Amino acid sequence: MKAPAIRELRRAFTLVELLIGLAILGMLFATGFKAWQLFSGQQAENLSKRLILQMEARKAFLNLSKQLQEGIEIVSPRPGTTIPYLVFKDYLNNVRMVYLEEDPVRTRSEKRPIYRALMVIRDSTSGITGQPSLLMEHVVKLNFTSHSTSGILVTCTLHGGSGDFGLINFIRLQNSATEDEPN
Repeated sequence: MKAPAIRELRRAFTLVELLIGLAILGMLFATGFKAWQLFSGQQAENLSKRLILQMEARKAFLNLSKQLQEGIEIVSPRPGTTIPYLVFKDYLNNVRMVYLEEDPVRTRSEKRPIYRALMVIRDSTSGITGQPSLLMEHVVKLNFTSHSTSGILVTCTLHGGSGDFGLINFIRLQNSATEDEPN
């Protein structure tokens, strides 16, 4: 072969090598971009789930606070103790109980115990206990610490998105007797 033909052949091979290298580099960039889109989308979805859950939890906490503030006396837990349920009397002298019930669907999907917080009311005049009403979902842990017969510290851990978050609130019964009030 002649020298100019060899040079042309080398240029052709160099051009082919360059095109192959650019194609491989392009595929790597496309794969990286696709992975970035996938992972950033999941983070946004998890954040959205957590924010929605947090809003629902705050609404449920507000509902629980309103109902507790209408109460007259905390029956259980006794002052100075912490338990995972709450029994109190409302202004009509009905007994109300807040407790946890396992949510089997979420427990299976999360592969750990997830609960729902429910409230049941027992009518003081008829003695009939009503149907439980749902207060909160996605509950991992709910505890009530009694400060006195008119004040309760509520601590709650909820699961949402890819993690847990906690809520803490001290609730004072507005309709309680003033005997534990400081002078």
